[in-house]
Order: sequence, then C-alpha cells, then structure tokens
Amino acid sequence: MVFFRSISRGISSSLSKTRYGYYRKLRFLSNIPENTVYGGPKPQNPNQRVTLTTLRQKYKKGEAITMVTGYDYPSGVHIDMAGIDICLVGDSASMVVHGHDTTLPITIDEMLVHCRAVARGAKRPLLVGDLPFGTYESSTKQVTA
Repeated sequence: MVFFRSISRGISSSLSKTRYGYYRKLRFLSNIPENTVYGGPKPQNPNQRVTLTTLRQKYKKGEAITMVTGYDYPSGVHIDMAGIDICLVGDSASMVVHGHDTTLPITIDEMLVHCRAVARGAKRPLLVGDLPFGTYESSTKQVTA
C-alpha cells in the first residue's frame, strides 16, 4: 500500500491546474542530447588511434591506461565512445557469447569474426585479440621448450 501511495503522490505532484480548472501533466523528461547525459570520459583526440607509443607516453606521465574486453560491434562502439585505451577481444567469448563451459572450443575463425566486429565499432582504441588455445604451437616440443 505504501508503494501505491508514493506513486499517487508522484503523479499528483506532477499535475498542474490550468486557469480553466483542467489538469495538465508536467513533463519531467530531459531534452539534453544523450551523448551529454551519458558522456563519461572523452578521448583527448578522437581521430588519433591509440598506439604503443601513445601508451608509453601515458605510462611515463603517470596517466591511467584503461582496458576493457569487448566481443561485438555494440561493445566496440561503447568502448570507443568512452575513450578506453585498449580493447581486448578475448577467447573468453567462448563462454560469454557462445555458452561453452571453457575457452577451449572456440576456433581462430570465430575469434576473427569477433575481432572484425569490434574493430568496426572501436576506431580509436588499440585492439588486442586473443589466440585460441593451441593455435600458436606448431608441435608439443615447442610447448616444453
């Protein structure tokens, strides 16, 4: 009952009486553009891609270096808009996106699909793509050496 009272109070407080006795609903919505409401940190130069040199300069200055994992185009767009420095396209996509129990079943072709999708959305950050387990050894001797 308390919940319904608070709703009715909120509704009645948003009504205003006109001089003719009619009630009209007051708007409490924002007309500010979405990118200013959800702005967050903006990149210093949005046209410049983050490189290893950029990261080295930030490290020497003591500035924070940010890194986020992304698997698809929408996350790439959000990472780009937030001004993140590095985007990791991880083999954890096997579990997060494809629903496997481990990272072992994902293939290099599936990882390339994820990397391409993120790259279309994230124009500024440095992209780091994981190689699936077992794709980077040519033999078992290489693992033990």
